[in-house]
Amino acid sequence: MSHALPDTAPSAPAPPWHHRDFRFSLLASALAFSGYALLLPVVPLWAVRQGAGPFAAGAATGVFMASTVLAQFASGALVRAQGYRAAMLWGAVFLGAPTPLLMLWPTAPGILTVSLLRGIGFGLLTVCGSALIAELLPRESVAKGSGLYGLAAGLPQLLGLPVGTWLAQHWGFVPVFVLATALPAASVAPIVLLARIHPAAERGRRSGLRDIVGATWRPWLPMLAVSTGWGALATFLPIVLTSPSSSVALFVAPCASMFARWAAGAIGHRVGGPGRMLPAGLAVGGLGLAGFAVLTSTGSDGASWPAVLAVALFGLGFGVVQNDALVAMFARTQAGPASVAWNVAFDAGQGLGAVAVGAVVSGTSFGVGFGLLAAWAFALLPVAWLARRAG
Repeated sequence: MSHALPDTAPSAPAPPWHHRDFRFSLLASALAFSGYALLLPVVPLWAVRQGAGPFAAGAATGVFMASTVLAQFASGALVRAQGYRAAMLWGAVFLGAPTPLLMLWPTAPGILTVSLLRGIGFGLLTVCGSALIAELLPRESVAKGSGLYGLAAGLPQLLGLPVGTWLAQHWGFVPVFVLATALPAASVAPIVLLARIHPAAERGRRSGLRDIVGATWRPWLPMLAVSTGWGALATFLPIVLTSPSSSVALFVAPCASMFARWAAGAIGHRVGGPGRMLPAGLAVGGLGLAGFAVLTSTGSDGASWPAVLAVALFGLGFGVVQNDALVAMFARTQAGPASVAWNVAFDAGQGLGAVAVGAVVSGTSFGVGFGLLAAWAFALLPVAWLARRAG
């Protein structure tokens, strides 16, 4: 049975300037996301140091992610009206420009206001950056392009999360704020070099909410499952595992995820068939969560390093699902709506994972919480198989 993309005619090669614009979009995303990653662990720390309290520290991340998701939903109207270049410029401005206000307004209202504004910018950049994969590349190159975009988005987080914390602790907060302002500002240069790109109109692809949900729910649910797992791990790893194994796990998981996403893109580019790797990726991610649940339920310090290996296994599945779910969504609906759906699953899933496991753990244990996440991943394997077969 063929798993080719819906169009029967082969796609024409993308013009050379489209490949150039794709490289510009990757560079812009890498620079802007570096500014995001530097501040992700630093803003809560800044809130505590300024006496805003632990509630403001946690609320800063919550407000950031909430405004990110709202901006992702609203991005379609902005892109249709002004194009991708203008939307990315607004994203870079909102992500970087409010950052100095953290020094000028270091109270809880100020920190939350800055977080809200920066979340708007991050939401616009994530949707536009991933949508441009399908807008700029020929269909047969979308999987490979998604893998490269994963590197552009993953490397800044892999480096920025520990570097931001280290700079704040050793050099102070001001250098971090300066960098987090300058890097999104630097992304303006490659954004300006982009052509004026508007969403491509595709015959036979309706973009109403009901149509988008009907087209994307099969790859969307597996994506939500693994992002929920990652949100829970990122939140509770420092609590469940002792140092230094917790720090190693927080590095290994995104590293494995980034590598697996890139590899899935390279493999998908050769074998074709969007969604083919979703069942395997979801199964591997579920096994990692199940292993982590079993090992942490023992309560033994000797289980820490095997738990790190379980987290690494989850990271591999997470990366594969990230790439293949996005490619599968591109194959089923227009680039903009597909990008919104994927990014909402990613960002909302992270918050859902932290909240859900926190609620379960309050009455049971971490083993039960992560075991339920693993069970959910395994329960969605039939859906992942449908996503593999339906195009």
